[in-house]
Amino acid sequence: MSSNDEATAGTTGVVAARIPVNGTYNFRDAGGYPVPEGVVRRGKLFRSDGLARLGDEGRQTLRDLDVRVVIDLRDDFEVSVMPDDVDGLDLQRLHLPVFEGSGASQSTIGITLVGLYEKILLQHGDVIVTALREIADTGGEAVVVHCTAGKDRTGIVVALALLAVGVERELVVADYAATQANLHGPWLDGMIDLVRSHGVEVTPDLRIILGGSPPEALEEALDVVERRFGSVREYLLATGLDELELAKLRSVLVEPS
Repeated sequence: MSSNDEATAGTTGVVAARIPVNGTYNFRDAGGYPVPEGVVRRGKLFRSDGLARLGDEGRQTLRDLDVRVVIDLRDDFEVSVMPDDVDGLDLQRLHLPVFEGSGASQSTIGITLVGLYEKILLQHGDVIVTALREIADTGGEAVVVHCTAGKDRTGIVVALALLAVGVERELVVADYAATQANLHGPWLDGMIDLVRSHGVEVTPDLRIILGGSPPEALEEALDVVERRFGSVREYLLATGLDELELAKLRSVLVEPS
């Protein structure tokens, strides 16, 4: 298997291969990671870039995966321009915009990737909590969390879901970092062309915002959370989840050993 399809995550787990869903570049299963007394269930929590170009083939793959819930973290404008191509599927659509604009648009105001993640975590934690609550409320039905790239907004939500149920930080960071290889090539080239068409200079920093997922970006953001709250669990409790909801999230996502 090529390095674009599978990435080693430390010594105790492997980042799941990209699932070839038509019209996507970064659709992956977030399951399979070990946790104390169990493992994250496969086929229950998926992460993806945009779902606007699924077509018949992509929609059939979502049926085959038995996806019943789609959580879209994009803003209203992004949804209006590139709506999810899921009509005709028996699933629930939940729109939970993290903030106004994409990660790329945030870079135009001089924000770095780490700054963007801190903004999501410290200013928009209510959306993260709502997303995790919705995942817990699926009752074990398969859910896809996505934004435009499946990298920043999706990356933070999925990372906190995995950390909340006990996945080691090293594995969570590796899961996040696997996105960069998936976006490299046609997806990133198309995004760069789009940005340039609006008269924006594509600097090295902007390239990272558009398609990069360096491990240190998530590491630094998690360090901020741990310094301020003590742990991700305490952050989630302070931001609105309660102990029962955290237990429910674990019961949905974790297969006991």
